[in-house]
Amino acid sequence: MYIVTNRIDVPAERAEAFEERFIGNMRNNLPKVAGLSRATLDRPVNENTPYKVTMEFEAESDFEAWKSSEAFRASHARPAAPASAAEKPQADAEPPAADTRSVTGVELHVRVETYTAARG
Repeated sequence: MYIVTNRIDVPAERAEAFEERFIGNMRNNLPKVAGLSRATLDRPVNENTPYKVTMEFEAESDFEAWKSSEAFRASHARPAAPASAAEKPQADAEPPAADTRSVTGVELHVRVETYTAARG
């Protein structure tokens, strides 16, 4: 078993849209991933805590194959660009503040979605 965990920072005002899009990607793209046993999306309980995504592969080679697959590209494609100029980021905007979260400590999450591969 090879387990990969990602932490994804999502602003509170975009959380609902993020979950909807992410769950759609899980349902549409993960069944195409060879060697993937399970994937989960966990919502943070506390502010300033990232979402947590865990993927369980049969082997590291399955994970490496996933990273170069069409399913990976489809899952990681950016949403369409903002329609209006008012929504576009400004070139002179301040860069985001440095991440000051502790690398250690407890992070509380609620399970939002689980994908489990069908067993043949």
